[in-house]
Amino acid sequence: MDYLAINKLLIRDKTILQSIINSNDFQDDLLETIVIRKGDRIIQDKLQDIYIIEEGYLAKIFTHNKNMEKNICQAFLGVADVIWSNQFINDSKVIYEPLNRAVLTKIDANVFFNILATHPFFTDILIETLNRNEEFAELYARQFQHDLLERILMLFEQLGTQISQQNFTLPKGLDAHYIAAYCGVSRVSVNRVLRELRESKMLEKTSKGILKFRKIG
Repeated sequence: MDYLAINKLLIRDKTILQSIINSNDFQDDLLETIVIRKGDRIIQDKLQDIYIIEEGYLAKIFTHNKNMEKNICQAFLGVADVIWSNQFINDSKVIYEPLNRAVLTKIDANVFFNILATHPFFTDILIETLNRNEEFAELYARQFQHDLLERILMLFEQLGTQISQQNFTLPKGLDAHYIAAYCGVSRVSVNRVLRELRESKMLEKTSKGILKFRKIG
């Protein structure tokens, strides 16, 4: 395996960025831990902050000013994913919403770039972020080759935590609103498919309110 392949694996492991953040270069007073909950939003228009997801999921949503039903959820960001400031990427019409409770590390973008630029993996991290954005876009586009049921099942496998060979738990807060925005359909259509999945026992809610998905085949 050559250097570039090894380097890509290291970046993919999501440990390099976190190890840099945890280094002595970043003093505690430069990092802020924040908790956001369902209904909160992060809008990167004039903000000069960077967020790293430590816990939970955030939906990356392209907004439609006049019709919320036309909002598009392009991706679901999870642990160690980064929300960059508008210094790096212009997402003026993008908002980030937590599916439920999410814990983030917040860093001033100017401080972050000044420190990170001194590390040899800085360029790799930025390139990997761009590549990940392209993968999100490709994954989002690829789903439309399938019918709605298949799209929803693919999403469940993508976000689910596997607890056995065929069983997954789904993130809290992954409701018809976000599924519809990701699949490009109405909530009525999503609720119809979810009802069918419940009737076939492929989707069940535990006593603790956690959705369990059972994959068949």
